[in-house]
Amino acid sequence: MPIEPGDAFIFPPGEPHQLINDGTEDLVVDIVADNPIGESCHYPDSHKWLVRSPTRQLIRSPDLDYYDGEE
Repeated sequence: MPIEPGDAFIFPPGEPHQLINDGTEDLVVDIVADNPIGESCHYPDSHKWLVRSPTRQLIRSPDLDYYDGEE
């Protein structure tokens, strides 16, 4: 759906969402989130996962920059 300046959105935990700027001006987005330990999210376009966890963890993957694969 098209968005206008001043619009606000609420995405419940676990609900996939995406914002696309198809306009000619920059889109500025403010995000308010608590990002609890154990939260995870998937970036389908770049095939990355973000997992917030305590310091004890076992993860195997190549080191990636946050913006790696993003356009």
